[in-house]
Amino acid sequence: MSAETFRRVAGDFAASTRDAKRILIIELAGLGDLVHSLPALWSIRKAYPAAELHCLVRSANASLLQLTPWIDRVLPYRRGGVGELGYHFGIARELRAQRYDLVIDLVGSDYGSAIAWLCAAPRRLIRRPGQSKPRHGWRWVATDVMEHPFRQEAMYLQRWKCLAQAGVQTPRPQFQLDLDRLPQLPNTSQAGARPRYVHLSPYTRGQHKELPVALLAQLLTRLRAESPDIELAISCASNPRERAALDQLLRALPFEPWQVHAGTLDLPQLCGLIAHADLHLSGDSGSMHLAWMLGTPSLTWILHGGSMRQWSPEGAAHRHVTFADGAPPDNAVDQLLHPALQLLAAGQPACMRTRADFPMQAAEPAIAPQFSFGG
Repeated sequence: MSAETFRRVAGDFAASTRDAKRILIIELAGLGDLVHSLPALWSIRKAYPAAELHCLVRSANASLLQLTPWIDRVLPYRRGGVGELGYHFGIARELRAQRYDLVIDLVGSDYGSAIAWLCAAPRRLIRRPGQSKPRHGWRWVATDVMEHPFRQEAMYLQRWKCLAQAGVQTPRPQFQLDLDRLPQLPNTSQAGARPRYVHLSPYTRGQHKELPVALLAQLLTRLRAESPDIELAISCASNPRERAALDQLLRALPFEPWQVHAGTLDLPQLCGLIAHADLHLSGDSGSMHLAWMLGTPSLTWILHGGSMRQWSPEGAAHRHVTFADGAPPDNAVDQLLHPALQLLAAGQPACMRTRADFPMQAAEPAIAPQFSFGG
């Protein structure tokens, strides 16, 4: 295939590949990307009910797919440098040995395209990437290319619609999760012993997206004064920077949180903590997407001027406050406190809430996503 041409996917792609026995989905981006890919993955499952479905994901995100038992095999993958060529060659040999009939990449990165090529599958369905950075591998590797505009709607809708071009489609985008697989909430022996609480995930992969510790401590102190019956649970990742930042925050608080998890939770445990919360607070991070996926009301602070249209949680139960210049103003605490209190007042306590109490409304009501929970 030349560098100037590519084959757009045909609407009968699913029909022409219906006999695929083994399919690999490549999803090597961040946690938010994986969450937004779940409706597309479910569409693939429904279109190929007899196929063995494998998913290659970042090692850090692999445990989330414990909630999607309809994926037959999860392949954890860690990206590394030149010094880990042996590891990458080993992964390539393992993937090629699987003899995949079809590989699907919904991102179109050069990294994912290289892996798709190494698999040597006869059909390689890849989304044409956006123009945020130069990417060329998809042109050479894809046997079939999906195209859909970026930045005009939520990412989960973009990916779901991409697959619809190939005839891989469910009636609506659907997050099919088995929440019976969520572990018991840490440090509680029974549901009756669990208080109402707010979950805070204060840190992100980029420190520039985080609130200053003094401002965050003031926000939490005022929230506790306004809602003294609401406890606080805090979690962070296991890396040294976040653990040190959490220690600093705990020293700044005039009260002791109900629970603190300093890098000790895997993703199903984190989902359990978020799912039982009355409200989730965070910056622009993976946990923001988990709260939306789980139907937990959320308040997010955005400390950058970029568009959040592709990634913002949808629905009345989710708010975000943007500080476009990256520096929260003097009244930032008030700007965050008021919507937090409104969300707490508007929602049912988590102990009484069912998943149906928080239907997520998409930008296009005709294809609003369906959230399915249970076995």
